[in-house]
Amino acid sequence: MHNHVLGFVGVMMPVILYTSNNIASRLIAQKLNALGPQIKPIDTKAPSVLDVPTDFDTDCIIVLSTHKSKAGIPMLTAHFPGNWGKAQMGGEPRTLNVAHGSMLKRIIIEMENARIKHGLDWPLFIEADHHGPLAKVPMIFVEIGSTEKEWSDENAAMVVAEAVNYAVSKQDIGNNTQNSKPETVFCIGGGHYAREFTKLVLEKDDIAIGHICPKYAIDSLDDDTFRQAIEKNVDKVTRVLVLKDGTNAKQKEKVKMLCGKFEVRYEEF
Repeated sequence: MHNHVLGFVGVMMPVILYTSNNIASRLIAQKLNALGPQIKPIDTKAPSVLDVPTDFDTDCIIVLSTHKSKAGIPMLTAHFPGNWGKAQMGGEPRTLNVAHGSMLKRIIIEMENARIKHGLDWPLFIEADHHGPLAKVPMIFVEIGSTEKEWSDENAAMVVAEAVNYAVSKQDIGNNTQNSKPETVFCIGGGHYAREFTKLVLEKDDIAIGHICPKYAIDSLDDDTFRQAIEKNVDKVTRVLVLKDGTNAKQKEKVKMLCGKFEVRYEEF
């Protein structure tokens, strides 16, 4: 496909993708188009959100998506695709994507702002890396969960649409200027819905989050996946944040050993 998406003065612009074959994806795109966005969402017509094309020349692909969970709790989520272990929903086994921590931070902050503005009383989570596809450029899924009722919710779709629209048009985050980007860190521990790490992103101007390895994936963490979590980032990662109460002693020792091997700072949080 090779779509070259250039913005002003030769600056790369994000690409926003959706598929009209997915309820939430289609509805968010409709709301976004109604806002008269600087970047128009592209209908990929993919059979599912996991099948969207990734062959774009851009600094970031943002996918408007549904989120599914067995519990069926209403929520808003955002995350990077990638697999710590098996590739049960696309991508490649034990292969991470490139994380764009500062863009994810912008999206999460704007989702929280829009959620409050529109009175949407749903939790907001950054999720641990999971599912496909695998892309050469950074990719972020922005999602409405978790059942058909929520996927068709006009208010939730507007929250996500506004958040994406503001996030892609802003050049700074919080009080940070372009000259002082937040530091991107690799986060380890806790559950799939990274409650503590989401809170950190919302409350600390100077912290952005790259990859998240939840407690259930630490056993499959090895030299290769750890190296990817450090190296596959838009911004340099020199620090690993380990959730003190979301990891056991054996897991902490393993992470300390890997931090030593790759010369990054270990810190408990």
